[in-house]
Amino acid sequence: MKYYKSAPACLIFFFLVLINHISAQVPVRFEPHHRVVLENEYVRLIDVHILPHDTTKTHIHAEASVIVFLSNAKIGTQIVGDSPVIADVKPAQIGYAEYDEKPITHKVWNQGDSLFHVMDIELLKKNPSNDSCAVLSENGFELKRTQKLVRVYNLHLVPGKKYQIGKSSCAHLLINVSGYSNAFSSNVIHSLAPETFIFFPPQRIVEITDNTKDNAECVLLEFK
Repeated sequence: MKYYKSAPACLIFFFLVLINHISAQVPVRFEPHHRVVLENEYVRLIDVHILPHDTTKTHIHAEASVIVFLSNAKIGTQIVGDSPVIADVKPAQIGYAEYDEKPITHKVWNQGDSLFHVMDIELLKKNPSNDSCAVLSENGFELKRTQKLVRVYNLHLVPGKKYQIGKSSCAHLLINVSGYSNAFSSNVIHSLAPETFIFFPPQRIVEITDNTKDNAECVLLEFK
């Protein structure tokens, strides 16, 4: 009869820690605080809610992403192997990350006393369309960022004024940050409450109006 030596306890512990560490690092779309609410050929929109003093699991970002903040919050982030970073964010603040070129593995936590709400918009196309659209130059569309696959605008709605997106080869994602707005397209009126969104495919004319007496604020992503 043959006898086999059991593995040393320290070695077993090492492998258990390693397995747990690997399993904790998941793509962002599978992290429990992150919920995919829209996915098509242009975009994967991940809606993120983190309660006060809560922390996400360690997760991986590997797609170019536009980040749209929807709440006032104090947040912490920590890339694996780096020191924590603490920042204050506010509604309609916009970020862009080249995660497709420089993926990161990190965790995020809410260091404040109110809900942290943010949308992480992953850009899924690899190349822009040949027939790309022109920059929106109408008053009210404030161009904040231009990247290979997307333009990002802030849109400050004035009651009684109409803002139009013309028919083009670009798709659009309208995020209503605060106030209430209407988006009219293809004979359908879409009413948008705060912190909601709607996607419009290419070749759609879209007319946007304020739906209250207060100025609504939106973020518009234009996918090339």
